[in-house]
Amino acid sequence: MKILVIDDEKPTLSMFKLFLTAYGYDVYVAEDGEKGLALFNEISPEIVFTDIKMPGIDGLEVLRRIRKTGIASEVIIITGHGDMETVVEALDLNASDFINKPVERQALNSALVRAEKRKQMPQNMPFECSEIKGGKHVSISLKGKLTASAKDAFSLLFNLDSFNDVKELCLVFDDSFSIDRSGISLLIQSIQDLKHEGICIIIENLSYNYVRVFQMAGIDKMATLKEALPDE
Repeated sequence: MKILVIDDEKPTLSMFKLFLTAYGYDVYVAEDGEKGLALFNEISPEIVFTDIKMPGIDGLEVLRRIRKTGIASEVIIITGHGDMETVVEALDLNASDFINKPVERQALNSALVRAEKRKQMPQNMPFECSEIKGGKHVSISLKGKLTASAKDAFSLLFNLDSFNDVKELCLVFDDSFSIDRSGISLLIQSIQDLKHEGICIIIENLSYNYVRVFQMAGIDKMATLKEALPDE
């Protein structure tokens, strides 16, 4: 599997090259966005890591142009620690995942696992949800991308009248799950409404990096976040 890493910092490129080559990937590197896009068009990598802040063409523009090609690559954004606005912009542009600098091995591994799983799935999966009731406990599986277009289905599912006797709600995120700015707003509003009714909220099967983003959004103050267990 081919991976392209775009970053203007040579130590970062060296680190990625070392780790990813050791994992068995074919690794290509570029020192700026223009060179990265030229290399992308040449090799059509399955996975791309791109830094956000680079001179010339920045990471968001790289992501935007890659999406316009129609090539189904998983694009993982490398961003500054705690930079929520940049993460949200990347999600709006359909970024596959994101990791913070300085890059932690656990975050890198999580992004790779998620990217490889998503490569096996159909592109642009529609948002789907299914509910399993068990007395006072309700479990809901979420698949596909949660955006403004899914508002009606999402709001109908989270109608408070459906949770009269429920004490605990577990949201299970499928490996295909993704979200954008409007989806985050929908999720936060629904969790707030349910919390107001005294319902305990648990969100399960989150990637390591999604846990960090949900923490930045303050969702951890309203719900218990549980990271996905590593594959055996």
